[in-house]
Amino acid sequence: MTTPGTPQPAGSTDADLYLAVLDSRKIAFFDPAHAQALAEQWNSVHTDGIARIRAEAGTEAAQRAAGRVESCSRDHWRRHGPGGMAAVWTRVPASAQQHALWASFTGFAHRHTTASGGPLHRTVWEFQSWFTTLPVVKRVEFRPRGGINVQVEGTDEEAVDEAFTEALTHVMANPNTGDHLHPDDVLQVLRGLAEGDPRLYAPWEEGFHTAVRAAIACGLVDESAPPGARLRLTSAGASFTEQHGLLQVPDPAQWDAPPELAAAADELATRYSAAPQQR
Repeated sequence: MTTPGTPQPAGSTDADLYLAVLDSRKIAFFDPAHAQALAEQWNSVHTDGIARIRAEAGTEAAQRAAGRVESCSRDHWRRHGPGGMAAVWTRVPASAQQHALWASFTGFAHRHTTASGGPLHRTVWEFQSWFTTLPVVKRVEFRPRGGINVQVEGTDEEAVDEAFTEALTHVMANPNTGDHLHPDDVLQVLRGLAEGDPRLYAPWEEGFHTAVRAAIACGLVDESAPPGARLRLTSAGASFTEQHGLLQVPDPAQWDAPPELAAAADELATRYSAAPQQR
């Protein structure tokens, strides 16, 4: 996100700031004309939505949703405003027309779509986290319990559509594409499952997803229906855990190829290379 820029000096350190109030969000400016211009842009873009709110919820609700300009002291904003004085704008934030598509999935090795949306055609401003002037930006977010969110946005509608289609194909058809086996991560998942929580020693979500997929591919973990709802050790996984003494090796959160688990790592590599997975 583009930063507001260097604050301009004013004649008094207590001079008012001017806030463009956009629904419940407040964007601060030194120049009231900049705040007014942004509020007018907001109202122009959201004319239909504000009219719908007025029809459904009344005039007061519509007034709250509409852009307007208020003022506050610099001292108040310095103490209470989001970002303090560094977030005060010296110009009107740029805007861009954007196209966006999104979808959510659940499941580690077998995935199902849980929700989707778009295409959205919207105006976005610099102060919004999804602002971009690039033709296309793709975001893939790994969520707990096997969830995956895919969002594609940008200024080029054709490029956005193409990137979104490619992302969906990858997520649905080839969960293991691009994966690399990280034995320590897989062993941590197995140890966690043996103790009742597969995430017990998994500090970050994307690595956890990859490790679980590998454990499933190796036949050591089962993903019950619906996908992502529950993970459990298979009989082979329970035997593997006991045979290699995973519960006896200390400090699993700090494992970095511990020598006592070398045989376990070798067996994982063998199982993974022979697994009937799409890679």
